[in-house]
Amino acid sequence: MLTGERLTPPQSKSLWDALERAAQHDFTWLVFHEGKGERPWTAGATVHLAERWAKAFVELGVEPNDTVGVLLPNGVDFVGAFFGAQRVGAAAVPLAWPVVQGAPDVVHKALSPLVRAANLKVLVTTPECATQPWGVNVLSEPHVDRLRGHAPSGHTAFLQFTSGSTGTPRGVVISQRAALASMRGMTQALGLTPDDVGVSWLPFFHDMGLVGVLLTSLEARFRVHVLRPAEFLMRPRRWLEVATEADASLTVGPNFGYELAVKRAPTDGVRLHRLRAALSGSEPIHRSTLDGFAQKFGPVGFRADAFRPVYGLAEATLGVTFSREGQLLPDTTVDTRPIPAVGPPVPGMQVAIRGDDGQEKPDGVEGHVWVRGPSLMDGYFQNPQASAEALVDGWLRTGDLGLARDGALYVTGREKELVIQAGRKFHPYDIERVIAELVDSTPNGVVAVSRPSAVSGTEELHVLVELRRQSQRPDVVALRGELLSALGVRADHIALLPAGALPRTTSGKVKRTACAQRLEEFR
Repeated sequence: MLTGERLTPPQSKSLWDALERAAQHDFTWLVFHEGKGERPWTAGATVHLAERWAKAFVELGVEPNDTVGVLLPNGVDFVGAFFGAQRVGAAAVPLAWPVVQGAPDVVHKALSPLVRAANLKVLVTTPECATQPWGVNVLSEPHVDRLRGHAPSGHTAFLQFTSGSTGTPRGVVISQRAALASMRGMTQALGLTPDDVGVSWLPFFHDMGLVGVLLTSLEARFRVHVLRPAEFLMRPRRWLEVATEADASLTVGPNFGYELAVKRAPTDGVRLHRLRAALSGSEPIHRSTLDGFAQKFGPVGFRADAFRPVYGLAEATLGVTFSREGQLLPDTTVDTRPIPAVGPPVPGMQVAIRGDDGQEKPDGVEGHVWVRGPSLMDGYFQNPQASAEALVDGWLRTGDLGLARDGALYVTGREKELVIQAGRKFHPYDIERVIAELVDSTPNGVVAVSRPSAVSGTEELHVLVELRRQSQRPDVVALRGELLSALGVRADHIALLPAGALPRTTSGKVKRTACAQRLEEFR
């Protein structure tokens, strides 16, 4: 079993208390970037704005433990509305703002099922989206006055709807205690101080952006420069430009973000010598991406040991294991795939690797990843059956596969995503890595899924490939040959698709379950 260091108890009693404590310090907390413009924002300004949102909520009958939806892009109103819910003791429900804003009716169609599932008392959104028939009270601006008096604290801080990359989205119930423990644990693990400066393009509705960026910077009281995801996706260099201009010491992103920077962000004018921690998490971490980024940006100051692979999930509020500064561990290898260590547990957390029988596995042997600690969710919102399946005797069954070695966790895959062909098990990431290195695909544009075949008596392997340019179509026969040579796995079908064809979550992950259900469409 892997056990983190002792967690220093959080000083705050709630997220609202944490905000008020931070407001006592005169510092610029958030700097919002849109194009070349900047909008500095303090914790004190957040308190005032949140109290105006809280006044509007109370006038619509919001009470402690009600749910308040927040459907907004990264910006001051998202932060104000989120903490406005905390001010009245309600649970905030961040909803997925589209990376590229579509027509209001399209946003409504995509998110109205979640609005119903979350049982919202109020939805906060833009004036354009407020015109849609949401079926609940809708607000698009705060009250002119501030809410005064005592601030009650509801038990639940927020609901985090999982992205749905492996199944149906479910509302993860995060208590005030769990949120504060996660913020404190990650602050300890990273050694964060007010001298740090962060830069992030992650959306606030996602757990990595909400907890890892917004709430943890509040806990450690350091400045964060915030971009919108669309700006990064359209111009990846902007991420590194802001890091350069701000002398950033911290940044964070999924593997595909670093890969996109390798492919599309020039190095001229970029300086990354102050970057002491570049966190990578939220999806499988590829050694080739880490090495490619370090090689490309090393000449402009980036140090390879600044990479900090991490592991977390919404059901644990966020952080579970974090690589430590100056403790680089060797990769492990599964089916020829090098897998970076994602570090020891953050303070307060424990990780166990168990077999199908529930018994703990020895070091170096793959099994199911179980997690225990003070930041675990209360359960899934109004879903006792799913909660009971995930939470067992104080432990969370994550659904991930991994192994422990040298005091650190290595995440090797997902339980339900294994490809089993002729009795052999393959991780889809290995298959995807081989193909991605041979084609000019979109970010995260290769997905391997399988389904049983009554004809062969084993599983059929389907590989779906989104091409950046339809004019550059690879030889499918050659791709099959490379897979067979590299891994010994046979691809039954390889589909070459246009960019945007694969179903994705709002955070850009491919929906594997949806891909498997739509295989006939991709042939």
